[in-house]
Amino acid sequence: MALSRNLKLVLLSLLIIVGFSSYFLYTSNNYKMLSKREINDFIEHKRKSNLSILKKENVKAKPDPHALILYKDTTKLGTYILTKSRRGIEEYKGVEVPIDKTLPIQVTGSLSGVPYLGIYITNNKLIQEGKYIEMEFEDGTKVRKKISLNQKGYILSEKTTPKVPRESVQVSVIKDNQILYTNEY
Repeated sequence: MALSRNLKLVLLSLLIIVGFSSYFLYTSNNYKMLSKREINDFIEHKRKSNLSILKKENVKAKPDPHALILYKDTTKLGTYILTKSRRGIEEYKGVEVPIDKTLPIQVTGSLSGVPYLGIYITNNKLIQEGKYIEMEFEDGTKVRKKISLNQKGYILSEKTTPKVPRESVQVSVIKDNQILYTNEY
């Protein structure tokens, strides 16, 4: 009789361990990179609602890769953040800002988590003369992208969550070593 009672305790213990392990495996996010097709399917769906996609980027951030999509409609500029986990693809709407064509550059994004900016250049002179768009943080960390003549939207993103939270960012358009435009956000 004692053996069967011990056997019951062992089986019950194993059942509890397997149950907790399964729960933690199922609920852990374990984010994965999105495929180009998954991102393009999302974009096609959004274009049906008259959104203009300015830029998309698959960010290989650690520990949670994600896709950023910069968009505009007739009145606002914003971002979507897409993640892929065991639960499927999830969509988050980032900050939206009203479009103001009197500003040479408009910025949306987030400095928390893995910092990123969606940048919309409305000034054609900056697009024609600028070589790089750059974001620089107070600790000197910089992220830079080359400016293309036929592109107005840019996504600048760090690849990891910084140890010290970001409080501000300076965005600049640079030609050679000359700053054509700069502003702090």
